[in-house]
Amino acid sequence: MGIAIIILATIAAAETVWLWLLWRQNLAICGQLAFIREHDSAMRVSVNEEMLGELALATEINKTLDDVRDRKHAMSEREKLIADAYANLSHDIRTPLTSLDGYVQLLRDAKTEADRERYTAIIGERIGTMKELLEDLFTFTKLKNEAYELKTETVSLRSIVSDTVLSYYDVWKEAGIEPEIAIAEEAFPMEGNVTAIKRILQNITKNAVLHGRKRLSVSLAREDAQTALVTIANPVEHPEEIEIERVFEQFYTADRFHRNASSGLGLAIAKEFTERLGGSIGATLREGVFAVEIRLPSSVDRTAE
Repeated sequence: MGIAIIILATIAAAETVWLWLLWRQNLAICGQLAFIREHDSAMRVSVNEEMLGELALATEINKTLDDVRDRKHAMSEREKLIADAYANLSHDIRTPLTSLDGYVQLLRDAKTEADRERYTAIIGERIGTMKELLEDLFTFTKLKNEAYELKTETVSLRSIVSDTVLSYYDVWKEAGIEPEIAIAEEAFPMEGNVTAIKRILQNITKNAVLHGRKRLSVSLAREDAQTALVTIANPVEHPEEIEIERVFEQFYTADRFHRNASSGLGLAIAKEFTERLGGSIGATLREGVFAVEIRLPSSVDRTAE
């Protein structure tokens, strides 16, 4: 009887010690989490004893903390990009906005119809510039929002490229540009978004018109059974000033190339849209010719064969 009591007492004591160690371990984990929260620390949770899966618990906690830190860092980066966008564009918007006041005054004081027409045209051009800058800012901000969803449907890439090319005919004619167009007859079906694809093509074409010489080429061809390739190329006046690896950066500041009457966001927006459509975009610079290559997923339409 005495031995049984001793055994029971020993077991009870062992259980008490075990529960105390478990309690202390849990308190230690709670203390570490409180420290991490209060000091925004990068410290990781650790355990001294493995009793009831504490090591596995600490591992999962650390994974969760890593996910939270990664998301916080990504959010901070997006906020910085958007803040930079506002800061950069505020200067670009201020320039045409300031000149508007002067031209409005000149319009009021104009003595001839010719002067009134000239000042009206300049005011319209300045307003158009500001609208484009604000539209770029709005689109860039929207694309940086994780909640933004680009809705897609089955579209013909050939039709979109052809329509975009035709829409620039008057612009090219006015600028004295001789375009070379090579669009394959295939429809190039894909899951895409008409507005997004047009914006990609428009931004790249506008960049070519602003910064290129009097030649421009646009082509659409099949690269392989799953990929369509759109290429827009033009000779540039100062190829030595272009850092080809940076042309898709926001606010890339090679002035002759990226800041003339533009927000500096055009190619960055084209890249964002292309990637959201499951494609890729790149640029090359060879013998003074700057070319943007857009690869989009488009399977061969077997029903047309």
